[in-house]
Amino acid sequence: MHWKYYITSNGCAVLLHETERISKYFWLNGWDEVSSPSEADFVVVTCCGFTQNEEDVAINMIRSAYGSTAAGARFVVSGCLPGFARERILATAPHATLLSYQDLGRLDELIDAVIPFADVYFNVKPPAQQPADATTPADPDELVSRKIDDWCGGNTCWEQYRFCTMHRYLWQEDDVFQIKVSYGCPGNCTYCATKLGIGNFRSVGKAEVLCQYKEGVGLGYRHFLLIGDEIGSYGSDFGDNIVHLLEEMYALCPSAKVSIRYIHPDILVRYYEGLRFYFSVGFVDYFCCAIQSASPRILKLMGRNADVEPFVRCMEDLRRNAYPVNIHTQIIVGFPTETADDFLLTLQALIRCDFDHININMYSPRKGTRAYSLTDDISPEEKQRRRAIVKAYLDNNKRAKLYDAVKQSVLNSAK
Repeated sequence: MHWKYYITSNGCAVLLHETERISKYFWLNGWDEVSSPSEADFVVVTCCGFTQNEEDVAINMIRSAYGSTAAGARFVVSGCLPGFARERILATAPHATLLSYQDLGRLDELIDAVIPFADVYFNVKPPAQQPADATTPADPDELVSRKIDDWCGGNTCWEQYRFCTMHRYLWQEDDVFQIKVSYGCPGNCTYCATKLGIGNFRSVGKAEVLCQYKEGVGLGYRHFLLIGDEIGSYGSDFGDNIVHLLEEMYALCPSAKVSIRYIHPDILVRYYEGLRFYFSVGFVDYFCCAIQSASPRILKLMGRNADVEPFVRCMEDLRRNAYPVNIHTQIIVGFPTETADDFLLTLQALIRCDFDHININMYSPRKGTRAYSLTDDISPEEKQRRRAIVKAYLDNNKRAKLYDAVKQSVLNSAK
């Protein structure tokens, strides 16, 4: 008889990576995945709670899965949420076992594992995990891009479409080989509950990272995603740095492309000169740098470096040189006491940096954080309004870039 497991998540790229690692762990230990908690002997829900909305979504997922779980089945909640919402989880699922990132090794005793969790890493979905027929309907911009390229020849429009859209979800693409290079975060932002769940920063050993990179190259992969909550600090805990890691990866396979999710703005500024070459040749084709705000006063309240100007100048240099790299950021609108002028400073920085994609989060107080004691004095309506302004800018910027690609494609075909 094969034991059965069910797993689900509302996580970000980093948590989804760890969720796939858990799934692979069960699969390697001979378990079969099922599509409903009611069929499973072991149910795992991994949860993100960066914002209040995400926590509410996670709690609803837990409630639904717990209510469907068969009597006698084990029910586990993991991810960031157990680090700061233990009481709420247990009120929803009283018999749940809560496992933080640091506790996942306990799965070995819970399933009497032959292959321990510590020995499992995740790069690509195991064959049993591949969807039978997963198709995503194209949106109108994608259809237009493909039509123009068909008429004019080439792939200018499609490449621009990918640049402005798909890279934000690149961890979902089948041709990407993922490598976890770090855990935790060295920062202490006042608003961040995630740090309570992921703990302090630590790098994965360079030999293990390079071993996985070689494995992916050997399998024919040429697109790699470095996963971690703060990849820019890689190696700082053993006297090394991210630039040296990229040097060794580039020496092994310079034709590959490497995407970085995530890197702190201050760290990117520190290593910008060393990173510049890898941006210029397209070896590093994507990174996500969360600026959160560009107001010095708000950044101080967030517990971050108040001077974002050096980072903005790096982004302007990157754009001025037309380096083939997709840049992504995250911001928080409506942080306590954020004025219209503070918001305008952030909007101005976003325009100067010319990001390809922006994740826009509306501030919500997170219990256990230092910012929780601040009065949440920006109305939900004003937060929505500020979010809509940034979203409108982002959409217009993407359309302008796509139009430029269409124009260039047509002009090239007319030569």
